[in-house]
Amino acid sequence: MLLAGFFLFEETSAFASGAPASPSRPDRYVTDLAGAIPKDRASALNEKLAAFERETSSQVMVYVDRKVPEGTTLEEFANRAFRAWGVGQKGKSNGVVFFLFTDGPRMRMEVGYGLEGAIPDARAHRINVEVIAPLLKAGDVAGALDAGADAILAAARGEPYKGTGKTEAERRRKASPFLIFLPIGFFIVIIVAFLFAFRAAWRNARRRGRRGSSSSDSSWTSSSSSSSGSSSSDSSSSGSSSDSSGGGGDSGGGGSSD
Repeated sequence: MLLAGFFLFEETSAFASGAPASPSRPDRYVTDLAGAIPKDRASALNEKLAAFERETSSQVMVYVDRKVPEGTTLEEFANRAFRAWGVGQKGKSNGVVFFLFTDGPRMRMEVGYGLEGAIPDARAHRINVEVIAPLLKAGDVAGALDAGADAILAAARGEPYKGTGKTEAERRRKASPFLIFLPIGFFIVIIVAFLFAFRAAWRNARRRGRRGSSSSDSSWTSSSSSSSGSSSSDSSSSGSSSDSSGGGGDSGGGGSSD
């Protein structure tokens, strides 16, 4: 549901160095690749996080897997994934991702620049150790994630961000029909302009023909070619819109690993 073109260089460097690539950006706020959370609990938490973005514009995500990929560290993986997913809004970087790897378990809270004031490293550590860890030790993974999310949301409210009533994904879906029909509209305008130019040239050629002008054919050909060239130029300048994942936020490197 949720959210990297300008991260291409970083990802290419990761491949070159042998580090594992970041996983594809999840389309939901809650991703459970370890099968550790009941589906109804995951859905309820997902909606809670979506509602929080609608209200504040801040994006909070939960990512659960069995173990940290080989060839990287927990901190490297979390930071690279955060940046590749563009968590948080562009210019605000108001995003948080909580990573949990159940084999261990190992966890990290990655915090964007825009929320580091509300969730400094010390507070992230307290949430991990005092709120989440006890429930994990009791075997209540869903409860740990739910309680941890509540603590993160409460802390993030310390920043005065305001939402638009829509998540980034909802906003993009609403705008997408316009983006689809915009090139079609440009194409129609180009075709109509070409037809008008063709018609004008044809009438001009007929008038010159009636006057016995010997240059009518070449004049019509020149006008038609000019119109065709204009059509080609307009078509190529219409361009294409690019899409990006998430809101374009960035990581400040803050957070806590436990």
